[in-house]
Amino acid sequence: MLNLPDSLYPDPIQADNTVMSNGGAPANNNGPCDGASKAIDWPSASVEDLVVLLREPEHREKAISSLTQIKCFATHPQTKMQFLNVQIHRYLYPFLETEETSKPFLYLRLMSLGVIGGLLKEVGDPSTKVAVHCLLESGLFPLCLKSIEYGNELSQSIASWIMSRIMMQEQGLQYCCEPANQWCAIMKVFNDIIEKMQDEPSSLVLKNIIQCYIILSNDPSRGCLLLRSFIPPILTTAPYIEALRARPVTLKNLQNLFQKLSMGWGPNAEAVARSSHLDR
Repeated sequence: MLNLPDSLYPDPIQADNTVMSNGGAPANNNGPCDGASKAIDWPSASVEDLVVLLREPEHREKAISSLTQIKCFATHPQTKMQFLNVQIHRYLYPFLETEETSKPFLYLRLMSLGVIGGLLKEVGDPSTKVAVHCLLESGLFPLCLKSIEYGNELSQSIASWIMSRIMMQEQGLQYCCEPANQWCAIMKVFNDIIEKMQDEPSSLVLKNIIQCYIILSNDPSRGCLLLRSFIPPILTTAPYIEALRARPVTLKNLQNLFQKLSMGWGPNAEAVARSSHLDR
């Protein structure tokens, strides 16, 4: 078995400023990474084959090494567009599609999400718009939802951060809001994960899910109308409000969101304001 050190899993709270601010991209983009010129070489396999292959240390080490190289290509300005043009991101999808929750798979999922997050870290960069188009066309969005379902806390937070970055682009918002089945899929996963964490809500995950709700509410056609029916009222209860006290901006955003949806949702908007004391 490959012995993955605990340090490969940063504390979610400590990692918030680094992982969530840049999508898991390397902080230093001054030049290509060492070894980035080596060929990316792992077996092309189905999810079922992947589970079997990665039980062998040799294949796990090869996958981790390749992901490290891919991250350099994806985030470096000189190679980012080439990365998208040849669709290297598709090689990451088996790590996001698997439902395996053992430690090696959690780490591979986390690394893969970090690579994709790096493609989206610059909101105003023209390459980000291209990245969103490529990622949507290649079927990334359902894999983000699956990562929220089966990943650990940090994977859930990065996956929801990626979703919020995609939604910031017009194409991404249309993708989420226009097909009814896509909207329902997003709301179901969000609602399920919010309910599952009610004993110990994660402010790290909630921060990005709330951001997604806010972006979706900006859809001019029916964003607010749909959110009134789908956003879980449980967000206004004490455990969630207490979890968000350390993030006053997010708590204020949640209050503002319920106020925006106040037609037919007045009691919940008042509950957030009353619990958070932000109206005093």
